[in-house]
Amino acid sequence: MSVRVVTGTIAFIWEADDSMLVTMEPDDPADPHTFELAGDLRQRLARVLDEGQRVEVDFRAVEYEVVDPDSGPSESLRAHVEDVRVTPS
Repeated sequence: MSVRVVTGTIAFIWEADDSMLVTMEPDDPADPHTFELAGDLRQRLARVLDEGQRVEVDFRAVEYEVVDPDSGPSESLRAHVEDVRVTPS
């Protein structure tokens, strides 16, 4: 799938040992709003991103399996982040 870009304002950042979740208020409410940053991307952005900043997120929709206890496995899409850029306010 091709790369998409979402622009918005960071509302919340949650950090774990090896990943970071970034929740944003996208300019288009139909766009995804939560992104997981891991690996080198997380390391590069850990001290750069802050709540209230305007950002652009480049991502690809990738398939992954979801297992529901009632209905079993199914395929879904999630955002695989390629890059994040801070933009002027």
